[in-house]
Amino acid sequence: MDEDLTMLIEPSRAGALLEIGVLDLDGDDPVAIHAMPLRGKFHRFL
Repeated sequence: MDEDLTMLIEPSRAGALLEIGVLDLDGDDPVAIHAMPLRGKFHRFL
């Protein structure tokens, strides 16, 4: 996986868990490139 890509697990405003992929999270201009409902393979990171 790209070292500049960070995967986050965050709740939506409605409380549903989402997986969000962000490029350059610690940089000056982070960009979300992926967002969808949390898949089972990521539940272990909760």
